[in-house]
Amino acid sequence: MAEIGAEPWSFGFTEVEPGVRLHYAELAPAGLTDAPLIVLLHGFPEFWYSWRHQIAPLADAGYHVVVPDLRGYNESDKPRSVDAYRIDRLAADVGALAAAFGRERITLAGHDWGGAVAWHFALRHPEQLDALVVMNAPHPAAFAKNMRRGSLPNLRQLRRSWYMFLFQVPWLPEQFLAANDYRFIENAFRGMAVHKDAFPDDVLRRFKEAAARPGALRAALNYYRAAMRTGLRGVFAGRRVRVPQIAVPTLLLWGELDSALGKELTEGMDEFFAGPLEIVYLPDCSHWVQQECPEDVNVLMGDFLARHRR
Repeated sequence: MAEIGAEPWSFGFTEVEPGVRLHYAELAPAGLTDAPLIVLLHGFPEFWYSWRHQIAPLADAGYHVVVPDLRGYNESDKPRSVDAYRIDRLAADVGALAAAFGRERITLAGHDWGGAVAWHFALRHPEQLDALVVMNAPHPAAFAKNMRRGSLPNLRQLRRSWYMFLFQVPWLPEQFLAANDYRFIENAFRGMAVHKDAFPDDVLRRFKEAAARPGALRAALNYYRAAMRTGLRGVFAGRRVRVPQIAVPTLLLWGELDSALGKELTEGMDEFFAGPLEIVYLPDCSHWVQQECPEDVNVLMGDFLARHRR
């Protein structure tokens, strides 16, 4: 594993809309000036570093790898308004990032909230995608479909999603997440993980430092607040979501021991795809798939991308 301070990647900033810059890590394969671009999107409460195990292997496979801090996270800019974190604006950031690197088409991978953004980008901008990889983030229509079990609400998932409702409260959740030296970060990663050694103290410290940047917690929570205002509340109530089918090759990797998102959210997905869909379950892995089971993820992701590379 490459550590910060000895990493092979470099860093930069790019403006994705007036007044909003994204910070990113970047690694291009040596000697390839036209390598295909792959963008990796992290989740909550992470930053680009959650993909540290994948960056070098993907570059070695011939990809130009760009891993942004999503808007509001770590060193990226942090607009104050909740509206700035709507899913369509987050997806637009991906398009702007691709354009900044002079690319009309990209391969896109996302985990957790990054996966939600990746799904949205695939649904709204399929002409810009070569392939899609999502990890432990449900397709929005499948999520809505599986929030009801027959005529009854999916109470198990509602209980698992308690934090999304807590995060709607103004300012108090920020205080809660920051309390006791950001103990929430430790509980989120090491507490949820099956393989606790994936999150040693130095790794947790980096996530805590990213969360402690001024405005970062408010921005991260605004993702949930914006989502609840623009449709997530209806999904929890069992309202169906109608979206176009995804035609690009898609890989969904799912850690089965995810305590936040149930495996049932991946059921009955074929109707939402017009192109190849592959779902691979990792039975000994929690929500943090690419950090907890990096060897498995790298093999599965590498094989999929090799088979669907343009």
